[in-house]
Parts: sequence; C-alpha cells; structure tokens
Amino acid sequence: MAVSGARATVYTVLGLWMLALSGCAGVSTSPTANSTAPSASAACATPAPDLHAAYNRPYQVHGRIYAPLNSSAGYAVRGMASWYGWESGSTTAMGTPFRPRAFSAASRDLPLPTCARVTNLSNGRSVIVLVNDRGPFVDGRAMDLSYGAANALGMAGQGVAPVEIVALAPVAAPPAGTSRGTVTAAALPMAPEIPAPSQTFLQTGAFSRVNNATRERNRLLHAGIRGVLIVPGLVNGQQYYKVQIGPLPSGVAAVQVIAELRQMGFHDFYSVEQ
Repeated sequence: MAVSGARATVYTVLGLWMLALSGCAGVSTSPTANSTAPSASAACATPAPDLHAAYNRPYQVHGRIYAPLNSSAGYAVRGMASWYGWESGSTTAMGTPFRPRAFSAASRDLPLPTCARVTNLSNGRSVIVLVNDRGPFVDGRAMDLSYGAANALGMAGQGVAPVEIVALAPVAAPPAGTSRGTVTAAALPMAPEIPAPSQTFLQTGAFSRVNNATRERNRLLHAGIRGVLIVPGLVNGQQYYKVQIGPLPSGVAAVQVIAELRQMGFHDFYSVEQ
C-alpha cells in the first residue's frame, strides 16, 4: 500500500522532531551506562535543612499523614520515579518558583532542601537534582522529577522509570535570615537550570487514568508518530496524564503539522507552548 503524501510529510516532520529531541538540553540519544547527563553538571548546593520550617513538619494529604525525615544521611532507595510539568503549580512546597526545566524533584520524606543523585536504572544516566517539593502522592512511586531532570534521564517519553535515589550531604551552614523556621525568599536555594526558550508541543488529550494515556500513546506510536510523551500533572488537585508529541523543531509551524495529522485521521490535536 503506497504511503500518502500527507503521511510522508508527517514522517519527514517527525524525523526532524527526533533530531531536535536528540539535541535538547545537550542530552545524547545513546547514553552510556553509569554516565552523568551533560546537563547535570550545574552545581547543587544546599544548607542543612531547617527542621522547624513548615515544609519539614508532618503533613496530611488525601487523609494520609506523612512525616519527613530529620536527616537525609544514608538515604539510598530504589523505586519508580515519575515526572511533572507545567500544570502542576507555580510554586514548590518551599515557596520557591517551580521551573519545569530546572533539575528539581519532589519527595514525600526527604527533608527540604536536599540535593540528590538520581540514576535511571534502565539506561545508567544520572543527574543531580534539588529536592524542594513534596510528592508524589501516588502509591508505588518514590520520587517526582521535573521535566528537565526527566528529560536528561531519558524517561520523559514513557512517564515513569526505575531509579536509584542517593541523598548528598549538605555543604553549607543554614542561610542568613533563618529564624525559627523562617527563611527569606532570597536565601532559599534554587535548582540548577539550563536556559531554554519556550517550545511547542501538540497535545491530543488528558486522561485521569495512566492506562488510558498509555493506550493513546501506543495508538500514536503504532501510526508511526514518534516523540510521544505522557505528561503527568495536577489540575485543581486531580491527577491527569496528558499525551503530547514534540517539541516541534524551530521553523516547523504547529498549524501545518496539525493539518497533516488530521489527514491521517487524528483530529484532536492542539498546540501548547511550554
């Protein structure tokens, strides 16, 4: 059966897509085992956590009480990590701005802030992240990573991955401005980040169940579409899983790709700037 002109055009665009993805954030498409992603070289340095701060006290979510650790010393666990992006809120549990492209993470039990090395056990990549948020509040998950960290670890496409999390020791005294759990905003550590312009993604839907998002992702992959992401996030306190493809390489108009996808039988795409 001959490939239609529309399908051939989309394949060409998606080929560009994969080239763009392979160069995103300086991450290689063929990571070697036990390698640190080049974009993880930015330093992560934190003071000793302030145990009097509200974000380090016991808290309750969905009827369950969580008690953060008093120390991260010796913390080394393996489990599943997910990632979260732009619609998960604009601030972290510490009150600092949440920047999806920064190398940050959320933990239910590590004291905030903590630097940690996270290794993707599927491919050996590792990054150093600033743990400055709380979550994930989903059974079977050990950590939520920012989009930037997940992308560097090569796990943004599948949404979850097995990881090893090792906490790093604090390297400085508590910052100036600390007083019984109160730290000035300027004194709080910020996650390392690689400056990058906003990017265009195409979204096909948002699902409350990850199985439905996976089914949609597989439908797109079966049609030959690459670069499909499952993007978890909270919307008004409800967990959703978005299915997106991208980012679009520069010079490729979203409206053109959407038109081509419609000719292939996909009608629900719309562009998202992130």
